[in-house]
Amino acid sequence: MAAKAIAFINFKGGVGKTAATVNIGACLAYYRRKRVLIVDLDAQCNSSFWLMPPLVWKEHIGNGEHSTYQLFRDAIMKSKEFDFEKAVLKGMPRATVPLIKDLDLLPAAVELIKVEEQLQQNKHAKFYEFVAKALKPQYERYDYILFDCPPNTYSVTKNALYAADYCVIPYLPDFLSLSGFQIFAKLVDDISELYSWQKSSRHKTSIAAVLVSHYRTGLKDHDKSLADLRIMLSLLKSQGLVHAKADLLEPPIRLSKDVAESTNQHQPVILTAPNSIGAADYHDLAKAFDDHFSNLP
Repeated sequence: MAAKAIAFINFKGGVGKTAATVNIGACLAYYRRKRVLIVDLDAQCNSSFWLMPPLVWKEHIGNGEHSTYQLFRDAIMKSKEFDFEKAVLKGMPRATVPLIKDLDLLPAAVELIKVEEQLQQNKHAKFYEFVAKALKPQYERYDYILFDCPPNTYSVTKNALYAADYCVIPYLPDFLSLSGFQIFAKLVDDISELYSWQKSSRHKTSIAAVLVSHYRTGLKDHDKSLADLRIMLSLLKSQGLVHAKADLLEPPIRLSKDVAESTNQHQPVILTAPNSIGAADYHDLAKAFDDHFSNLP
């Protein structure tokens, strides 16, 4: 059975996108025994740095050839340098032995920032197919492929949307996030509609879940934001702008210093602080995530 490919996207930064990708992926592999591949498509390399120290990352990727940048470079330059087996890091994070054997990482390189300019210069008509074509042979190896996307909807993110079955929106419980959500949902739907005819029998990629991070228990504004978000999701469903079974996954991830501090140790929070509220929240959220997506076609 092919992997469920899911893009974590938002055109805002600081919404917990990478934290969700890394920690949900880790929980799916560690607790749910799922085979998970995290694909880092962000030039900031945050998923990569969360799961390995910068010096280890630099040694592994070389000049970018063992990273997601190389698959774009191959497509643009008509070369064949990308080798998944050499680029993928199996069993992440790394210590003396792999700590989560079913969690793999395809790291990013800062050179990804060059992709937009290179695409404009080469005028590739089907630039949005690069990731899907490069990773297609790997879909049978995993239960989940999670794309950590840059905070925009440019060419790299469009590649993720084309390669994904669904997308997840990490969300902050505040007015500004809610006010932009309907606009963002329409933008994602327009992009997916534009390229969906190329997918043959595959359905159009759509927003299938929303998750909330930086939540503060007992804060009235946050509780109201969750209620407003549920109302917004119902409205977007009626407009056909999100998946018919799109849902707000719970629990919301409470604001936790342990999650932030886990980046310094280059491990998910379930390993650095297994008894913390962050670890508990991501454990429960990963279960809800798996249950939700297992029931989608």
